[in-house]
Amino acid sequence: MTQPAEAWKSDRRVRYLLDRNIDQDESVRFGIEGMDGQCIIALDERLLVIKPGSAMDETYSGLATSIRYADITSIRIREDSSNRVIEINTSGYQVTEANTGEGPPESNFFLSDDPNSIPIAKWALNKYKAHLLELSELVREARETPKSTKINSAGEEPGGA
Repeated sequence: MTQPAEAWKSDRRVRYLLDRNIDQDESVRFGIEGMDGQCIIALDERLLVIKPGSAMDETYSGLATSIRYADITSIRIREDSSNRVIEINTSGYQVTEANTGEGPPESNFFLSDDPNSIPIAKWALNKYKAHLLELSELVREARETPKSTKINSAGEEPGGA
């Protein structure tokens, strides 16, 4: 089987946002490229939803959302007009970058307003099916990893007497 082309690696807007939001000790597992440079980048412990700004904006503005695999509750594919949207549902996510460029925020454009989703063409969805399955497996593994006991503000374990 032929590997999907990884055009996101050569998109300077995406590389800029990725470089600003990846830690030195993290590595990229794979990327799922949506429309207009928007993509999901799978790292070791988390993923980044990257939404680059306008190609006309040389400051490479945009938005990157960091989501830990353990915080993902589901990955949905929904119809949106003539295309599809990959939606990462979470128990909580953190926007790590907002308007990273010098220009005003309105110089950015996003085909989907949600910081946790990317639009993708119907035909491209099949191209990334294996990566979506791998992403689901990363989420399952992270959610199965035992977490340390949490203590609430009263110093008790949740549900404790």
